[in-house]
Amino acid sequence: MSNTPKIAFGILLLLSIAALFGWLNASYALASGLILGWFANGRYQPLESSSLNKWASLLLKIAIVILGFSLPVTELLATAKTGFGLTVAVIGGTLLIGLLLSKALKLNNEIAWLISSGTAICGGSAIAAIGSSIKASGNNMALCLAIVFILNAVALFLYPIIGHWLGLSQLQFGLWAAIGIHDTSSVVGAASQYGEEALNVATTTKLSRALWIIPVALLAAFISNKKATENQSTKVTIPWFIVLFIVASFMSDFLPLDTMKPNIQFVAKSLFALSLLWMGASLNKKSILGISPKAFILGIILWLLISIIGLTVIYWYF
Repeated sequence: MSNTPKIAFGILLLLSIAALFGWLNASYALASGLILGWFANGRYQPLESSSLNKWASLLLKIAIVILGFSLPVTELLATAKTGFGLTVAVIGGTLLIGLLLSKALKLNNEIAWLISSGTAICGGSAIAAIGSSIKASGNNMALCLAIVFILNAVALFLYPIIGHWLGLSQLQFGLWAAIGIHDTSSVVGAASQYGEEALNVATTTKLSRALWIIPVALLAAFISNKKATENQSTKVTIPWFIVLFIVASFMSDFLPLDTMKPNIQFVAKSLFALSLLWMGASLNKKSILGISPKAFILGIILWLLISIIGLTVIYWYF
């Protein structure tokens, strides 16, 4: 048993190298990470949840900024405009339905806001930001993160299959992935399997959706009666990586990067796969088995609603 930590680290290292060289796509990277996390995380170092998740989150943000250099700002604005109305409707409707369903399921206010906002906006990033604004407990945030991550993993595998089965166009699938999948990592993971145009559409739409973190966090703090006072301030996390993504997109209009575009996208996709691998490995057996059934039911219902309604609207009107 003394060699087990070394074996776990060795497997993670080999899988990481495979992801970086493009030998492991997003789906297989996530699946490999989940298997490794289930058997090793929480029992053996160096598979330690908080550290892996922190590095995975950083890699994801770096990959998004890099991808910005391959997306001219004119294309960025056109894509954001296309999905704007649908994005607003999804966010508003998901928050409203989620808060009402949580009442019926008798879930506490923190879990209601965390799962609803995580589903409506952008998964883990929204949960972290809204959790900070309403002063949510660490246990509730961890529980909601586990729920969102599991649903992300399912969506990453199912969405491309359903998209090909229905014959969705690159635009349609990109919009659907950005609307129906929670975390940015899984959105780009699914879209990258579908095609280059789908990846560009999904990334742009998803990041424009993520900008809603700030107003929703302020709204959550207000409704939860935890507004800023002289002795207590409400912290709202500004998604700086989105700002840098936009800056990179502006720069791509002025820099001669056309010939480098395939290489830029390859690097971004490799980092996306690596971040998914580490995110999967960061989710241990204990966190999965500790999920509240009622909270899981809320997460599943909301995810199915936005997936089905979003797909229907996109299929017929885009």
